[in-house]
Amino acid sequence: SSGINAEYGGAVGGLYGDKIGRRRSIIVGLIFQIAMTTIALNSYSIMWYVLFHALNKAAFGIIMPSAQALALESCPSAKRFLVKVVFGYSGCAGAVFGAFVGGYYEKYGWRNVQLLVTFPCYIALFIFLFLDPSARHLLVKGKQQHAEEIVKKVLRRNGKHVDDKFCLVKESDIKENPGSYKDLFRHGLARHSYKLMYMIVMKGIFISTFYISMPYLLGTKTKEDVGASNHTENCYTVNSRAQSKLLTVYMPDLIINPGLLLVAQCYGRRRAIFMAMSLSSVSFFVSVFFTFGSSAFSFAIGTAMACIAAGRGVIMLYTSELYPTTLRGVATGMIWVTDNIGSFTSPFLAEYFILAAPRLFICLAATGMGVSAIIARALDTETLNKPLAASVADMPAKKQVISI
Repeated sequence: SSGINAEYGGAVGGLYGDKIGRRRSIIVGLIFQIAMTTIALNSYSIMWYVLFHALNKAAFGIIMPSAQALALESCPSAKRFLVKVVFGYSGCAGAVFGAFVGGYYEKYGWRNVQLLVTFPCYIALFIFLFLDPSARHLLVKGKQQHAEEIVKKVLRRNGKHVDDKFCLVKESDIKENPGSYKDLFRHGLARHSYKLMYMIVMKGIFISTFYISMPYLLGTKTKEDVGASNHTENCYTVNSRAQSKLLTVYMPDLIINPGLLLVAQCYGRRRAIFMAMSLSSVSFFVSVFFTFGSSAFSFAIGTAMACIAAGRGVIMLYTSELYPTTLRGVATGMIWVTDNIGSFTSPFLAEYFILAAPRLFICLAATGMGVSAIIARALDTETLNKPLAASVADMPAKKQVISI
């Protein structure tokens, strides 16, 4: 239910982020998230708790497309990859924070601990109430004067002199209104959308399935402990031997994630995506020849998963840069939706497929990521250090390649 609600949340957040504004969409998502979490904490039935916790996931889906669009539209082109680094490591920091406070569940009670975890949402809501909206989006909406005021404020804050006749764009130059999801498959954009959707669906399916099945593949759980119907024991708290193996699995992510983003900044987004998909395919294929539970197997699977996760980060960056301001919210929403399509199928794949024929599933993963590498190679537009397009008319024509 969390995966489905995150999918719907991403769809709504992407669409309305383009229509009502990035900041407003984020604020609505944060208020909804705080409300659902508060109600869930006061629930005295497991079913009601699960329901409101799943709706909390929908709130997160509402926030993310607009947050990424706002971040990229507010920074110079040379610094966009740093925004993605911050996004990636913020998620890691949140996971570490959650794992840390999880040890205090028995001492302070789960309600109090989860209330503490919700506290960052209140801080974020307070910050966004006073944060300036996206000047690029305001221009697309025809609010030229408001956009100019924001840009002037930023320039003066950085010690720049601003002339009274300062002007961003003539109102007559604004020709398009914010689009919808249907527009992602019009105006020659379908060739981009289908390729990106395939790669993200493959990511969602394989990485989520391996996350769920990892304790079994490492030999720290039996088949009966893994699957859609049994999640009573957290895989991070099995025993010290299991933790050592899991550390071997997740350690490559600390190096590959920032390393791939650096490749994307130096050599281009397309090459970084191609490299991520290729390395994940090769790592999956190599892992088949190792014994399940061995250090070599753990490292190979961990490398493949880290490459997929890092590739997803570059795809999100590429998507935000590729699509124009009129479609940037729905484009990132599309990525969020397709990612969760793969994610909510993973418990069933883990229970009915990978536990029955794990090596075959790993071979399928290697094949799927290999096809993703071929598709990444076929991406025909580079966005490295290029200005963000305001409308579809500003995008490169079909088959036009922007050189690195």
